[in-house]
Amino acid sequence: MLFTRDFTGFSGGHLKHHDYLRHTAASGLATPVLYQTPGSAGRPCNPFAHCGAPQITTLRPFPAYFLAGMDWSLLDAAGIAPGAAPVINLIQGLRHAEPGTPLFGYLARPALRICVSQQAADAIAPFANGPVHAIPNGIEITPPPLRPLNTPARILIGGVKNPEMAHEIAALLQGEAELDLLTAMCPREEFLARMAAASICILLPLPAEGFFLPPLEAMALGRAVVVPGCTGNRGFCLPGETCLMPEYNAASLSAAARALVRNPAQRAALAESGAKMAANHTLARERAAYLTLLHQFLNASPL
Repeated sequence: MLFTRDFTGFSGGHLKHHDYLRHTAASGLATPVLYQTPGSAGRPCNPFAHCGAPQITTLRPFPAYFLAGMDWSLLDAAGIAPGAAPVINLIQGLRHAEPGTPLFGYLARPALRICVSQQAADAIAPFANGPVHAIPNGIEITPPPLRPLNTPARILIGGVKNPEMAHEIAALLQGEAELDLLTAMCPREEFLARMAAASICILLPLPAEGFFLPPLEAMALGRAVVVPGCTGNRGFCLPGETCLMPEYNAASLSAAARALVRNPAQRAALAESGAKMAANHTLARERAAYLTLLHQFLNASPL
């Protein structure tokens, strides 16, 4: 089964694609083979650097394909049409449901589509050529050293996707607590360590996301989470239970964090409930759901 990637920098989308390559390798149903565009392999923080899968440097037809995002365009550029070969299409964003975009156009091509949230599945289902299934994202984290929750509050503002608002929030929270402002991509290990060193994580998504992994990662680390709604996070971000979900503006987000700074008991309650939610989103559960679909889709015939 061919996996393709154009890696320009680390993202949650690449991480999840890598997870599915590992799931496939463990399945006994298909052998993953990886093609990366020129220059991808040598870039830092590439999760595929040591994935263990055989790699090819020139695209060629395969008996089956696993595609995500704009991977279809790589096949088109190489003159490869899957034809009757099985195609699994991983859907991680809501942009796939926006008419007029290349991603929307790919939905007309036959494939089994796996969506990282029920919200993403609902968004594309009316337009997809082939079955659509939701498998909520799973995560696997080796916790770095954690800041004790009974110490003075420290706030991480994760604003890579909205740096301007992150700076506004930081200005509004000056003097309330120690702040860690993150507005540029960094290695995942550093990101997790900075979350673990905080007691409150304000995490800024795009306005519409297919899932948005950082809040779930923060919950897994036992941090109190402040995050606005972005559609795809509704399955695990439960307002007042696993996180606080104010309106998506600097004033509301900073006010929510300020309230947590002044209420250690609420911080602890959110952290506890969030950790329980994250425990339901394991890679093992994700893999089991995927392998069931893969078995059905390939009719249990090893490739």
